[in-house]
Amino acid sequence: MTAFALLPLVLLAEPKSFEAAFERVDSSVVTLRVGLTQKKDSGNGYELKVGYGTGTGVVLHPDGFIVTAAHVVEEAEPIVVELRDGVTLQAEIVTLSRTEDLALLKVEGLPKNVAVAPLGDSDAVKVGQPVFSIGTPLGLTHSLTAGVVSGLRQDEHQGLYPGHVIQTDAALNQGNSGGPLFNEKGEVIGICSYIASTSGGSMGLGFAVPSNVARRRLFEHPIPYLGVSLRHLNAQVMGLFNLPYPAGMLIELVRPGSAAQKAGLKGGSIDATIGGNVVKLGGDLILKVGDLDAQETEKIGEYLVGMKEGASVHYTILREGKQLTVDVPVPRRVTVPKLRK
Repeated sequence: MTAFALLPLVLLAEPKSFEAAFERVDSSVVTLRVGLTQKKDSGNGYELKVGYGTGTGVVLHPDGFIVTAAHVVEEAEPIVVELRDGVTLQAEIVTLSRTEDLALLKVEGLPKNVAVAPLGDSDAVKVGQPVFSIGTPLGLTHSLTAGVVSGLRQDEHQGLYPGHVIQTDAALNQGNSGGPLFNEKGEVIGICSYIASTSGGSMGLGFAVPSNVARRRLFEHPIPYLGVSLRHLNAQVMGLFNLPYPAGMLIELVRPGSAAQKAGLKGGSIDATIGGNVVKLGGDLILKVGDLDAQETEKIGEYLVGMKEGASVHYTILREGKQLTVDVPVPRRVTVPKLRK
C-alpha cells in the first residue's frame, strides 16, 4: 500500500522584501525629540514634571512640511526634528487635529538630499496587502517593521481615539507614533497613531490614520492653529457629565504663548479615564464656534479654514457652570502647499 503525505493546498508566498523601497524612502522619515512639561493637580497644589519624548514624522513636501501624530507634539516645546544623518532642525506647528490625531509641522532649511515620501491613496488599500513602517520604537531610530493590512475600520462611535483607521499587524511600539505606514511601492498610506495592547507593547494591533484623511485635513483644508488641543465630546459622553448639550469640544491643552492662551482660554489640569481613554478635565468646554453648535463639525471646519490672519474666532464656552464668550485672533498663517496626487 502506498503511503501518501498530507500536503497544503496552497503554496505559501515568499515573505515580501521591502529592501528597495526602504532605501528610497528612509531619509524622508525623521525622529522627533520633544520637550514635555506637565502640570497636574496633586490635591495639595500643582505638580510640575519636565522631561522629553520621542516620536516619528515623515517629510511630505520639499519646503519642509512634515506630518506626525498630534499627540506627539501638542504639549511639546521645543520640537526638534532629527534627520537620518543626525542634523537637527527646529519645527513649528502649522495645523493640528486632536480628533484625527494629525499634525503638520514646518522646518526651515531642509537639506536637498532628504527624500520626500509620496502620499498614496488610502481608498485603494486592501485587507491582506503587505505594508511596512519606519520609526523610532523605544528610541531605535529608522527601524523597519513589516506586516499586512489587518482591517479597515470606520467607526464614528469609536470614542476619543480616531475611528477611521487602517489596522495592521506590523509591530508598532512607543516611538512609532506619527511615523509613516508604507505600501509595497513606498507610498505613505497612513500615519501611525495608536496600538491596542494589554501589555503596553506591540501585540500586532496597530492603527494608522489613512493618508487621504491627512491629505484632506492638513493640506487641502488646513485650519489655523490657535494653540489648543480639543476632544470632541458627543451626546453620549456629554450625558456622562450630565451636561444638557448635544455636543461639546473639551479644551484639554492650551499651548503657552499661543493666541488661545493670550485670549484667556483655559486647558484642563485633572486626568480622568473615560471609556479607557485618559482625558484632561477642568478646562473650558466649547459649545459654539461663531454661530455654529459644537456638533456641526464639518461646518465649523469650513468656517475656520476660511479665517484670515488677524480675524477673530468667536467661541461660546462653558466654564465652571457659566457660559462665557471669548474671541481668539487668528495668528500668522503659514501657506500650505497642495500635494500632487
